[in-house]
Amino acid sequence: MNQAQAREPRPASTVVVVRPSAGGGAEVLLVKRNDRVAFMAGAFVFPGGRVDDADHAHADDGRFLRQPPRFADLPVAQELPYRVAAVRELAEEANVTIGVDDLEPFAHWVTPAIEARRYDTRFFLAVMPAGQNARHDGGEMTELAWLAPSDAIQRCRRGEIMLPPPTWTTLRQLERHRTVEDAVHWARQRSIVRVEPGFVRAAGESILTLPGDPTFPTIEGWDVPEETRFVLKEGQGWLPRRE
Repeated sequence: MNQAQAREPRPASTVVVVRPSAGGGAEVLLVKRNDRVAFMAGAFVFPGGRVDDADHAHADDGRFLRQPPRFADLPVAQELPYRVAAVRELAEEANVTIGVDDLEPFAHWVTPAIEARRYDTRFFLAVMPAGQNARHDGGEMTELAWLAPSDAIQRCRRGEIMLPPPTWTTLRQLERHRTVEDAVHWARQRSIVRVEPGFVRAAGESILTLPGDPTFPTIEGWDVPEETRFVLKEGQGWLPRRE
């Protein structure tokens, strides 16, 4: 396999699970990736993973969606495997069981071309089902935490946890919404655009940029986030930098 083929992004799904917090707001489920895995080792992320062949097979077993497709580039038949993968990964990594129709599509991220492992990832929002208890799998995921989006952001700022740029950006978007109902409404009505971060090296630093950064023209329909630039720091992962 040549380099171009090796870096072709693989289809993947991510699930952002929300639930009401004791204080009346909303909190989000995050899992920590094992320090020994090859991709995003040690980072706190939302449950998810690649779309497997079996997910396509299960998507052809007679299921149907009660919702219209939300990804402009995917008809229902092609969106369903992503949903099946999202359901499967959430059960495997966090012991949470939902159905394909419990997912609200809201984002589309693609790993930058600079990375050896690339994923074309569809993001879904889901409400934590009543009566279930999330727990990490103890293998690929070594910790699990329910955190308010603002708490997760502050913990990352203090160097206590690592958050990849798509996770950081999603948490920043979610902290604007005070309740689970508000978050679900936001996910349902927002425009979904394909976002592939840019990569530059400047003054000896590795920098990821998002649409809306001075070096990266924005995309129609994209809600420009508070931070559009992330710098890679040894032992700390990607950290936001305002320019």
